[in-house]
Amino acid sequence: MAIPDDIQEYVEKNIKLMISQTETYLPIIKIVFPYSKNLADGIYNLIVGSAISVFINQYAMRMKYPTAEDFSEFAKIAYKYRDKIDQFFK
Repeated sequence: MAIPDDIQEYVEKNIKLMISQTETYLPIIKIVFPYSKNLADGIYNLIVGSAISVFINQYAMRMKYPTAEDFSEFAKIAYKYRDKIDQFFK
């Protein structure tokens, strides 16, 4: 079973919003965390952590549970934004 289109759209909008916010705050992030070795990993983890919450809440509002396959699909959705986040820190 694939993730319903409306849930996928909602999750992707959330990820894109957080990426745009990261881009806006990038100068501050680099100043506040000058000794961090890999800020891209930290930012990616924060974004995915937020997105998984949105993902699960969307299912909960429908009184359903995501399956293992749904979580696998979520991972694919999130991973396709990884390179964009990496580019901020190169």
